[in-house]
Amino acid sequence: MLVEAVNPDPEVLPTLAVWQSEDGSMTYVASIFPNIPDFRCDSWLYESGGIVFAGATPLDGGALELRHTWADHTQDIITTVTPQPGAVEFLARLAGEGMDELEARDYPPLNLCWQLKNAPAFASKPDPFPEFVKRCFIFTERGRTFLHQTVRNKIPCRDPEDAYNNPPWVQSYVGVWQHIPEVGPQSWADYSDDRYITPVIGVVSRDGQYLAALANDSAGGMAQAWHDCEHNNPNWLPAPDGNGLIWRLKVYVMENHPDKLLERVVEDFPNALKLQENRVPPEAGQ
Repeated sequence: MLVEAVNPDPEVLPTLAVWQSEDGSMTYVASIFPNIPDFRCDSWLYESGGIVFAGATPLDGGALELRHTWADHTQDIITTVTPQPGAVEFLARLAGEGMDELEARDYPPLNLCWQLKNAPAFASKPDPFPEFVKRCFIFTERGRTFLHQTVRNKIPCRDPEDAYNNPPWVQSYVGVWQHIPEVGPQSWADYSDDRYITPVIGVVSRDGQYLAALANDSAGGMAQAWHDCEHNNPNWLPAPDGNGLIWRLKVYVMENHPDKLLERVVEDFPNALKLQENRVPPEAGQ
């Protein structure tokens, strides 16, 4: 571990720490939740081109601050990770010159890779990976929908007969307010024909007792991918205080009650269910 936060109430709040892969190329925030037995998730900050980890500092209340530099941008990324009962919030800001001139359209979403390899009750192993897919879910117009119940289009960069395509092991999704994109033949995943109604994606534990989920109120795409991971990355939005841009998402860990999950999401992200009001036809590439 590079940095560990001092948790003032470890029986209530998740405990946070920063660690790196052996070669130093990947920096993670580990979150250990006390409300589920033996639960730890790891968030890679960030799986994005040109973003380089520059340091981490523990803050009061068991929180952490991480700093990243960003190629081709004068602003550094300052990410505050805050533990809350049953949740962890990731809040990124841009810091540096020209804060009053920032335009959200000039900054692609950060790519946080949220992984469950170190949560035994949630991880794919020792089961075949498609069994993990069956426990992953989004919310569609049918309600909570497990991903094997969605249309899963084949991985373009692999042979149609490849074992990873039968059934497809990975898939991307967009909201009902978006058209379904077309992807190229070298893409690592295709987009499902099924679209979500709110930017929430999660996993249920193997015994069905608990769930863990990522949520925000602006993501234009979500994905379930290889490393027992899910991606649900919000867009940059104007900061409420008018000072630049923010990027905000939350991890929730709780008993397996999807309605209670949505209640908490809407409490934290009031616009999370309003996006579907702008529903469009699903035609690809439009």
